Amino acid sequence: MTSKDNKLSWNSDSKVPNGGPAGGFTINTGINEIHNERPVSPFEEEKEIKVTDRDIGVLFPSLLFKSRVDDTEFIDSVKERIIAATKDEKAGTFSGEPGAPDPVGWYSFDDLHQKEGFEDVHNFLLREAAQVFQYYDYKVEQVYLTSMWANVGFKPYYAHMNHTHPNSLFSGVWHISCPNVGTQFCQTTTFSDPRPGARVIEPNVNKDFAAHNSGIVSPIVNNGSLFIFPSWLPHGVNANSYRDYNGIPRITIAFNAMMVGNIDTRTAPIRFS
Repeated sequence: MTSKDNKLSWNSDSKVPNGGPAGGFTINTGINEIHNERPVSPFEEEKEIKVTDRDIGVLFPSLLFKSRVDDTEFIDSVKERIIAATKDEKAGTFSGEPGAPDPVGWYSFDDLHQKEGFEDVHNFLLREAAQVFQYYDYKVEQVYLTSMWANVGFKPYYAHMNHTHPNSLFSGVWHISCPNVGTQFCQTTTFSDPRPGARVIEPNVNKDFAAHNSGIVSPIVNNGSLFIFPSWLPHGVNANSYRDYNGIPRITIAFNAMMVGNIDTRTAPIRFS
């Protein structure tokens, strides 16, 4: 997909943070209220000093693009196709105890974007990924999916260790079926702070942890929730062994997106094709 094939639906000219561009993404740092009305200081101010132009600058942010598919027929159709694929020995492999009659989970091979019957999923996710490239204003000739695969969890013990996706610019997770959806027990995709130095000291907080003071963020998901993020952002799935799935499998489709084009600044020229 080239940039001409795709019209950006997000406001790429919006300031960060800007409070909410019409029809586009809002940048939410999780800061809703300040609990310490004044800083702790050993000195008392003899005279009030007027301070203006207060602002919070977001430096080097790790952007998480969130959206949701509002088409239950499409979601249900994809769910049925993935469940059918779990019965095909050539489509993927089970996880858990080898040969166990009740596996913990299943995952397809990473060529799902090339499989017959998943063309509509590939095209949808490619369009969404292309918009992220446009938001970053990257100069590319084309955007394509390098890999796409399905993940299925049958039991609450299903989990995925924290990881990144090498050799890719952007990655995504589309949540198709979520057990215990709408509750704190719904297994979402959990993201970790990619900055090791930021976790050297972790003070207690007065009320709640949020994106600006926590090392882990677990966004709320619903059936159809789509996350797209830089491939270097650590993420995983925490086990939810204390809450039953109630017969509803956890199903996601993950993918990686890459560019075609030249990079000729600040280093030796590189050609991605």
